[in-house]
This record gives sequence, C-alpha cells and structure tokens, in this order.
Amino acid sequence: MKVFNTVTIKANEYNIIAYYLAIVLMVLGMFMIIPIANALIFHDPDKYLYSFLISALLSIIVGVILYYKTEYDKNVKLSLKASLFFVMLIWLITTLFSALPFLISGDLSFIDAYFESMSGITSTGFTLYESSLLPYSIAIWRSTLQWFGGLGIIFLLLVISPSISNLKRLYLAEGKTEQINPNIVHNAKNFIKIYLVLTIIGITLYLLTGLSPFDAVCYSFTALGTGGFSVNPTNLDDFINPFIQLVTLLLMIMGGTNFLIHYRLMKRDWSNIIKDVELRVFFTIIIVATIVIALNLYFEGFYNHDIIMVLRHSLFQVTSVLTSTGFSTTDINLWTPFSTSILVLLMFIGGCVCSTAGGIKIYNIIIMFKSIIWEVQRMFLPKNMVIKRRVFHDRQSRQISSETISIIHIYIFLYVLLFIVSTAIVLIHCRDIQLAVSVVAASVGNTGLAPSYIDSSLPLIIKLVLIFDFWAGRIGIWPVILPIFAISNIRHDN
Repeated sequence: MKVFNTVTIKANEYNIIAYYLAIVLMVLGMFMIIPIANALIFHDPDKYLYSFLISALLSIIVGVILYYKTEYDKNVKLSLKASLFFVMLIWLITTLFSALPFLISGDLSFIDAYFESMSGITSTGFTLYESSLLPYSIAIWRSTLQWFGGLGIIFLLLVISPSISNLKRLYLAEGKTEQINPNIVHNAKNFIKIYLVLTIIGITLYLLTGLSPFDAVCYSFTALGTGGFSVNPTNLDDFINPFIQLVTLLLMIMGGTNFLIHYRLMKRDWSNIIKDVELRVFFTIIIVATIVIALNLYFEGFYNHDIIMVLRHSLFQVTSVLTSTGFSTTDINLWTPFSTSILVLLMFIGGCVCSTAGGIKIYNIIIMFKSIIWEVQRMFLPKNMVIKRRVFHDRQSRQISSETISIIHIYIFLYVLLFIVSTAIVLIHCRDIQLAVSVVAASVGNTGLAPSYIDSSLPLIIKLVLIFDFWAGRIGIWPVILPIFAISNIRHDN
C-alpha cells in the first residue's frame, strides 16, 4: 500500500502542532482557576473543588510536558493540510480536558461529560444536567467554556505564540476570513479587546437590572458567546423581567454581529457601517421574521392577543435562534408549526461571519442568492455584457470571484448533507421527523434550542452524532472532511 498521492503532514509539522496544543492546555488549566475560586467562595461540596483542582493540574502538567518535549522550529511553516488537522484536533482534545470536571465530580458519565463539554465549548447550549440548581463552580465553568469557545481557540494562540505565518494559516483554517488590518496578530488583539469590552458592558448592564454579580457574569459570558447555557437549566423564569430580556437581546445581537462592525463603531466609521450588506441583511431578517411570527401567533390567539407580549417573545426568540444563542423566554414547543419552522430555517442561516454565532452565516447566504441572480442574468443577457459581481462589505465594494462562489456553494452543500445524514440517523430512534429536524438543525447550527428531547437517557449513537454535529458546526466543514479526503487519496499497489 502506498500512502497519499497528496502532500502528507511532515514530522516537524507534528512538533509545531504539539507545541500549540501545549499552549492551549496550559491556558485551559489557568481558566479553571475561575471555577476553583467560585467553589471556595460559595462553599460548593468538596467533590467539585477537587474535580477542578485535579483537572487543572492534569491540563497544565500535560501542557508543560508537551511544551518542553517538543522541538519547536519557528522556521517550519504549516501546510494547509497540517493546519486543518490541527484545528480538527485542538477542539477534540480541548473538549476532552474541559470535560474532566464533569466526569471526576461524578455528575456525568464519560460520554455525557464529553457531550456537555462539546456543547459548551462550541457554544451550542444543549445540556444533560437535569438539576434545576447547579453548583456555582459547575455553572461558572459551563459559562466560561461558552465565552472561551465563542471567541475561538486560535485567537488566543495568535496573541501568545511568536509564529505569525503559521497562525495566520490556522486562523484561515478555522474559517476566519476577515481582517481588521494586514497585521494578523494586531488583528487578533483588537478582536480580543472588543470581546473583553463587550463582556464588561454586558456584566454592567445585567447588574443594573438587579441580577447578582455571579448571574451577571454567567449570563454575560453565555449571551455574548451566543451559547445559551443558563445558571438554571430551566431558565424561562430568568427572562420574565423585561429589562433582563432587553440586555440579553442586546448582547445576543452584539455576539452575532461581525466583530469588524464593532471595530468600525469604535472608529466611528458610520457611513461604511450603514452600507455593509451583511449588517443590513442581518437586521432585515430579524425584523421580517419577528413580524411574520408575531402575526401568526397573534391571529392564533397566543398570549391572550397581547400584541406587546407577542412581539417581545417573537423578537427575543428570533434573535436568539438567528444568533445561535438558544436562550428562551417561552416554551416554543407550544408555538404553531409555521412559527417553529421559521425558527428552524433561522438555525440554518445563523449570524454574521467573524462573530460568535454558528450556522451557514449570513454573508455566505448573501453570496449564494447573489450568485443565482448573476447566473440568471448571464443566461438572458447578451454574451458580451459584463456582469458586475460585487457586494459592499467591510468598507469596500468586493469583487466576488467564481472560485469564491464555488467554495461557498460546496460549503453549503456539505452543511446540508451533514444535516440530512444526521437527521436520518436520529430518525432511526426517535421516529418523529419534526423533532429530529429541530434537534439536528439546532446541533449543526450550534443553537441548542429545540423540543425537550435532550437528556442523559438518549441512545449512545444519537449522543455521538450530536457531538459530531456540535463540533462540525463550530469549526466549519473543511477540517471535518480532512480524514475523508485523506482516505480517498490512499492508493493500493496492484
């Protein structure tokens, strides 16, 4: 057997991958100081304190061993294949170490702990915790995972690691294509600064609504990270307060908006912000979907025909689903099939590119529909007519190449294919197509909002499928298909 007729990952590239993995594990161990401190402050049972102490030590020790055992050569440049492999690997391993507190504490089995961790770090929001009251350390850790995962692991590496060329490749491999300026490290620092500022704003606003400091931090982490984990798994009561609803709505929009827009806002670049096609479509979808759902619910007699209440619930749920957050102010299981179908469609669309939201992303949807229009024009207009394939995005009128259109079409096709295959597997067990569609759409779109089907009694195969969907939906399709691509290129000697 001969291996690969394409470029293989070289030994020195594995050293670079191990080096970056070491950094991430050490940083992850440091983040566990947050739940350790909360376990001490709020006097959580000892098992939670010890579980986080052990997990933090394991993460740091493994990271340190990898760091000092790896021969790092800054002159080695990662290939695209190695970069995709790293992005695929880092999320799987980080999820494993993040799951240790859930496992060591005895709260969840290994698969359930991995499910919970993957749901958290990919900002999905499905949970297998059934208790109505979580220990403080577990609650803050789940929120921290979503804040950490919403930002993206590669961003942290961009700031910490010295190799700019390699990390630029990783940045692109993780699906990030936007750049504030040509210096990618400076770019990452700006993104992290924006993220921190928005987090502080969120905590402050929640405190002004009357939430406790602990709840304010947790909800700020999860709303901005568009994750949807709640301090209380049955979180409907948390959003009865209209001021809490308003703050959460604002943070979800902030998290689902392209971070370039936040940067332009800080620079007061108003004219280019208003003209940005992605931002325009983002708010247009929210407004139109809210009106359509509100009219449907109103004429069906929901909420005693209280139009204000109908609009509040409709706007909140539309924003929550479109930004892939998953917070809820009402039981959507009681809504009409028409309204829930719109929510499922919004799960596919997702938020803006370069945001913490999941889904196909609005910019990709725009290019897909624009390409259809351009192709129709090409078919009916004279052959010598030049069609301007341009969209205004990030302060410029961008020329959209045929290659870009092809890549986006393939990405959307693979996204839908993953949804279809996953739904088919889930249907084998649940036998309810509406339920299966909702759960899988919420999983691939990292929304975490679906009918009450997710609990620890799920069959193992469904848990594994959903874990894969969380992962694939968060890192994008390209790193996920790397193993398939590799196998397809294996040649056998005759």
